[in-house]
Amino acid sequence: MDEFDLIRKYLVPISSTESQFLSNDGAVFKPKINLDYVVSTDTIVEKIHFKGNELPELIAKKALRTNLSDLAAMAADPEFYSLSISVPKVKARSFIENFAKGLKEDQKKYNIKLLGGDLTSTSNLISITINIIGTVPTGKSISRSTSMTNDLLYVTGVLGLSNIGLLNLNKNDKQYSKAKLKYYLPQPRVKFASSIRNFVSSMIDVSDGFVQDCRHLARLSNLEFAINLKNLPISDIKILSYKKRMNSALIGGDDYELLFTSAPKYKEKIKKIAKTHDLRVTNIGYVKNGNNGQVTSNDKPINLNAYKHF
Repeated sequence: MDEFDLIRKYLVPISSTESQFLSNDGAVFKPKINLDYVVSTDTIVEKIHFKGNELPELIAKKALRTNLSDLAAMAADPEFYSLSISVPKVKARSFIENFAKGLKEDQKKYNIKLLGGDLTSTSNLISITINIIGTVPTGKSISRSTSMTNDLLYVTGVLGLSNIGLLNLNKNDKQYSKAKLKYYLPQPRVKFASSIRNFVSSMIDVSDGFVQDCRHLARLSNLEFAINLKNLPISDIKILSYKKRMNSALIGGDDYELLFTSAPKYKEKIKKIAKTHDLRVTNIGYVKNGNNGQVTSNDKPINLNAYKHF
């Protein structure tokens, strides 16, 4: 099958009316009134962001969900996405067929539509780029740079699980099952983010490691983030030492949980919304004037090397 056969058979059936069922070079949709559009792009590459031996369905979901997490970080609701895939020709048919199945399932789960994209062959590794579009009520998107002094700092879920899963993919112990699943299948907090957008001052998704992403918020707001490490929600996998679990939580990356600040007056509101979503949300610190751009614990900077793309 050539490029056009693969598109017609596997991608056209999951495309949207706005995409004109992939019959033209571009999609057409009408902007909605009283909404701002949030646009983000992310790429995942074989051997860097995924191993390559995973089920194509899982690779599809990871690619889409990492982008959905970017929308969640700005409290935007998913609308559309476009997709570019580069895959070795010898793998193309079986990969695209099952990749499309994963996309179809998550399109339904997250109420998002495929607009179009590109499909090309590559000599070696698979690369997937998604451009995603979300909407938010006008003026209500959340920035990374608007934390306020005395805000409380929160994080969703458990930190470090994905990194633990990655480090132990080849181990059969059942205690690693949840961690492996978190690595293969992120859980973007899209609905929760929309629910708290009126009570949040700044927000980011934890993709490059808690410490590094926390520094981003602190630096962009020109404030200090004081962390109580004892409150950090880390894994309870007892076969690992506390030090290893804490290290994965601090610098592991790929958690795709939300880190956000909120005024103290909204504390009970945040707690109530979290309960409605059956989501663990932990107050891990607060924002203060001091060592601007620093993340500290007991008034000392947390200096750890986090993940870097280059």
